[in-house]
Amino acid sequence: MNLPPSLPEENSRLKALKSYDILDTLPEEDYDELTQLAAQICQTPIALISLVDEKRQWFKSNHGLPVRETPREYSFCAHAIINPNEQLIVTDSREDERFAKNPLVTGDPHVIFYAGTPLVDDDGFALGSLCVIDNVPKQLSQDQLSALKILGKQIVNLLRLRKQNDKLKENAEHLRIEIDQRIKAQQQIDEAQQQILTSFEQSPVAIALLDEQDLTFRTANPFYGQLVGRLPDQLVGKPLLTALPELKGQGFDDQLKQVIATTTPYIATELAVNIMRQGQLETIYVDLTYQPHKQLDGRVTGVLVVATDVTNQVLSRQKIEASETLFRSLANSIDQLAWIADKHGWIYWYNDRWYDYTGTTLEQMEGWGWQSVHDPDRIAQIVALFQQAWKGDQPFELTFRLRAKNGSFRWFLTRVYPVKDHNGRVVQWVGTNTDIEQQKQIEADLEQQVQQRTEELAVSVKELAASNTELTTASAAILAANQKLEAANAYLIRSNQNLEQFAYIASHDLQEPLRKIQSFSSLLAQKYDAQLDGLAHNYLDRITSAGARMSALIKDLLTYSRINTRQQPFDLVSLDIIIANVVDTLSLEIEERKAHIEVDQLAPIQGDKSQLEQLFQNLLSNAIKFTPTNEEPRIKIDYFLRKRSELPDGLRPTSNAQQFHQIDITDQGVGFDQKYLDRIFQVFQRLHAKSEFTGTGVGLAICERVVGNHGGSITAISRPGKGATFCVYLPRIIS
Repeated sequence: MNLPPSLPEENSRLKALKSYDILDTLPEEDYDELTQLAAQICQTPIALISLVDEKRQWFKSNHGLPVRETPREYSFCAHAIINPNEQLIVTDSREDERFAKNPLVTGDPHVIFYAGTPLVDDDGFALGSLCVIDNVPKQLSQDQLSALKILGKQIVNLLRLRKQNDKLKENAEHLRIEIDQRIKAQQQIDEAQQQILTSFEQSPVAIALLDEQDLTFRTANPFYGQLVGRLPDQLVGKPLLTALPELKGQGFDDQLKQVIATTTPYIATELAVNIMRQGQLETIYVDLTYQPHKQLDGRVTGVLVVATDVTNQVLSRQKIEASETLFRSLANSIDQLAWIADKHGWIYWYNDRWYDYTGTTLEQMEGWGWQSVHDPDRIAQIVALFQQAWKGDQPFELTFRLRAKNGSFRWFLTRVYPVKDHNGRVVQWVGTNTDIEQQKQIEADLEQQVQQRTEELAVSVKELAASNTELTTASAAILAANQKLEAANAYLIRSNQNLEQFAYIASHDLQEPLRKIQSFSSLLAQKYDAQLDGLAHNYLDRITSAGARMSALIKDLLTYSRINTRQQPFDLVSLDIIIANVVDTLSLEIEERKAHIEVDQLAPIQGDKSQLEQLFQNLLSNAIKFTPTNEEPRIKIDYFLRKRSELPDGLRPTSNAQQFHQIDITDQGVGFDQKYLDRIFQVFQRLHAKSEFTGTGVGLAICERVVGNHGGSITAISRPGKGATFCVYLPRIIS
């Protein structure tokens, strides 16, 4: 906190202040009316007339503040008097190094906003200030600042009059002069009040003065006329209910009479008023003040009316409240736990599902009380993550465990979204907690299965090594076949370095040794059947099965290689005909599995007919294969035309086309976990054991290569047990 600097003429200023003999005097209505009027005009809860002496700031009038003085070192007004010719405006004291650590900011009354106009006497000394204070950041309009300065001048006038009156009292011998000065003072007060009313002609608030006789309008500024739908000339000189007959029965005339009778001001906020404007009866909302207008002798001669139109604020708040009520109703109808926090992360509302799950109450959970239902081993980490996220303005996700009312813990995925105002500033946070305990259990089961499968594979490898050793010693013919197979495999590895010759090598040099292995195995089985025992037959069966699998794998690799190297121009082909040909090719498999295939109307595209048939044959074959054998496969093929901007995030087709054909193949099969999406399109990658579903692990890699060869992309959407949808995006080429 920065202390206010000493003024160069401080002794002279203090002497001038004491000359008014006003410090520690009783409250006076003339000053209280001005602070009340200042608070009404500036729409603040606190308005003060502050006079600064050696050690304190003392309040001649303290509207909205229960204390009469504070130490000078805490005083905002002590800063305001440094420059008597300028108003001191502090929009947010928490961001001002002069005041951020001030006890009046950090504690009661929490001075956040401050606007003060110096009270400068005729000698140029700033005696103090007229200030307005709020506990939230705020900005005043130029009209409000001008009105505040006018009121400050009126206070100086009152101080000057007080000083003059004191001098008159000191000299009883000059009673006539005193009387003359009192009359003059009354005239000055009347003139000052008239000046105030005149200055309010351009005030942003509605102001009118009603006479005590029949509540007749004595004056009304243009804003008042605009508020009630009349010109000021249509009001002045007429009684209230004559000028505004629609107010009859709304109680305003009775309230005005009560203010006159009791001399007690009347203040109301967001008061509903039915008023006739432009020929229609409208309901508006106003902040209203009735202030008794008194003469020097204390006699009430009328009522000063100050009204501020707050209709837009009220209607906006009502809409926000209605929207929040609707949101809370919707949040209570969903399965997820949901909550709302303010911009600082203070949670003040939870939906019913939260209380049902945790068995807690709002009193227990409000603010940061939610920590009590978190995993104690991770709470420090979770709190740190939340605190870091609250500082930003972006959505975020966290995964953690929450304790149920029975004491057990379950995993939840938490998604948090910011609610921003029209300036893009965060005003609220909305969060949901989705139960993912089942997914976590599935992940754990899958990890266990993978571990188990890895161990089984290790055992299989050992068994295969042992089998190879036994096979080598059992038959010279089998040994020769293995040597040829090893030579073929070595040749295959070398041939991978030259993809242009891969098709020839795969179709001749690899297939031929495999055929010999299969032939020799068959000859051994036929010729030496009686001489071979059960173990030898088992070895031969393994060789035959391995040869068949390798033959299928080579064929898939051959297809995969040819797709990569084919560069002939694309033709206009019909997807309807391609799908029909694929269905015909798979007719036996479709008939055996009793598969149901529903095909949307498709479009012709530019492409390679044989490659596209291979693509959709692999996808349809997979859709049938990965449907459990005890279920009838149900497959749907849908077509959409998409703009490039509508493609899913993460897809990067090589074509520059602005439109793409989207063909979706949807099944109701076993599905897969979405986290394995990138893996399924890699060569030799499988998510299921061979004992569950046959295959080489090359089919989807072929699909991706076909789509890529056409300048498109492929992706998939799936959940375990919920089927899968493979989405193919092919460029629309306009000739």
